[in-house]
Amino acid sequence: MIFLGLETSFGPSSNFQGNRLGNAVKQFRLDGGAPLLADIDRQPPMAEASHHLALKLRLTSLALGCSTHKELCARFAAINRTTLFVPQNAYKWLSGKAMPRASSVYEDWVRVVDGALTAPFIASSSFQEFQDAICTRFVVPETALAMLRAEAGLPPGRDPIVAAPSSASSNAPQLGGHWLEGGYLAISPAWSRAAGGQLILGAVTIHPTAAQRLEISYSENLFNRQVLMSGQLLHDGRTAQGALTCSYTHRLFFMALNVPTPPASLIGGIFSGAAVHDPDARATACRILLLRAHGIQPEALLARAGYLGADGALVERELAALGYRDDAARTALGAGVVEFLTGLSSSGLCEARLNDLAPLEQLIERLTPSE
Repeated sequence: MIFLGLETSFGPSSNFQGNRLGNAVKQFRLDGGAPLLADIDRQPPMAEASHHLALKLRLTSLALGCSTHKELCARFAAINRTTLFVPQNAYKWLSGKAMPRASSVYEDWVRVVDGALTAPFIASSSFQEFQDAICTRFVVPETALAMLRAEAGLPPGRDPIVAAPSSASSNAPQLGGHWLEGGYLAISPAWSRAAGGQLILGAVTIHPTAAQRLEISYSENLFNRQVLMSGQLLHDGRTAQGALTCSYTHRLFFMALNVPTPPASLIGGIFSGAAVHDPDARATACRILLLRAHGIQPEALLARAGYLGADGALVERELAALGYRDDAARTALGAGVVEFLTGLSSSGLCEARLNDLAPLEQLIERLTPSE
């Protein structure tokens, strides 16, 4: 299906253009009611529509924390490896020189912004309407938002609807966090000197509390003893952080995670703290990956906790147990997980970059079982 009224050209007849544009507005009404004449009258010319679409893409880039159009393209590629949102097209769309012809671009856009909007709304909304919808779900710098509003011909002094991170004392639910909920198998390098060079598997759950805030729990099996740590998980649509208290030692551990696009089959980041059984209590940090478990009960997930050799074939076996499809990509993903976890950063920092995670996200989405 092609979104009528949103192509770069309509044909030779201006009346035909107007009819198609009117029909498009009728199709894109979100409330399901009859279209209003005001809706048709206010539809901007195509040049202005292209400009507004460019502004909506730039706002999306800001909301996702992308600093270049290539980073935004990577977000689209992470949810659809055959997406038409590729650099050569993105350059034209972000500069306002053209608009997407294929509906699949808008469908990919929906998934990039966490599935909370609809493709028709993204395609037909004004910048004002799109801004109001996006800023209730993502944190956008007010100064940058004012600049985009000015380019759209809107008053910069209006109070924007910006979703700021909730404070610890607030009881308000965190918007857009529901799709992070679920059970995951955590894989990270072992901290114990006795298990040096191996990986360690743990069980992670992300779930809402009674106050509708997200909590993260992480369990390991150390020397036949279950060690549980848990804490609140705060997120801003781009990153998620949690300070976890160990129920065994009462030490604090910290997770800094990159928030992926839905359905969040793979979450990567950094895990830091001091090993539970380390007499020197070394300050330690490492990369960690959370792989979503499909159709596995928490007890069965926890039973998989323990040490594992840093071998792609062994990781692939865990992927099979998590319900991921048997495919050549599963072998590649197993090797990629090991490479990501054991790789060293050239900067000397312990970091988990989006560029390193993107190939793994693309592979795991190919393997995710159908719901």
